[in-house]
Amino acid sequence: MPLSASAFIRACREGGQLIENWLRRYDREHGAALYRDAAVALRSWQAAEDVVQESLIKVWQRCATFRGPGDPHAWVRQIVRNTLLDRLRVRRPETSLQADDGDLVPEAAAAVAALSLASDTGPEAEIKARQSEQTFRQCFAQFHAAHPQHATVLRWVAEDGLDNVEVEQLLGRTPGATREFLSQCRKKAKPFFAPWYALVKSGVGHD
Repeated sequence: MPLSASAFIRACREGGQLIENWLRRYDREHGAALYRDAAVALRSWQAAEDVVQESLIKVWQRCATFRGPGDPHAWVRQIVRNTLLDRLRVRRPETSLQADDGDLVPEAAAAVAALSLASDTGPEAEIKARQSEQTFRQCFAQFHAAHPQHATVLRWVAEDGLDNVEVEQLLGRTPGATREFLSQCRKKAKPFFAPWYALVKSGVGHD
């Protein structure tokens, strides 16, 4: 049975063993990625396992609301992310919203810098790339420790290309509040990534 929208709708409609089998196969094929994403956000494999299992139970409970013809994997991932954000909200309350300062999302900036570094060749370029990546990871880890919800949403925007509408649906906010939240994410990230920005701007390894 393929993990298609039509197969998922049929499994949801008939329920019973069919939906159970679909969820078991989904967990086998996509579970590792879901666990990894949750573990990065929660810094705990045990907490990640709880979130994914809770999410799959929600999928089973809510599957009748899926109408297609969209991708069931995207629908399941949205449920996982909503569950994950609920956990992060409990851990750390929201703070006041700020205005947008126009900076790049940190991960997007890293991608741009990586392309720039990739244009060089030789051992020195490899050293530059490793230093840049190591500094970036350290900066992001500190940012995530201080603001896990904001860091997680920014990572989804950068890695999965979520647009404002998708973030709005994920957060359950109005368009204006979503724009303000993303602005807040960037503003909170900026001081944590200052060492990385300085490293990239200086050319890494050049006096």
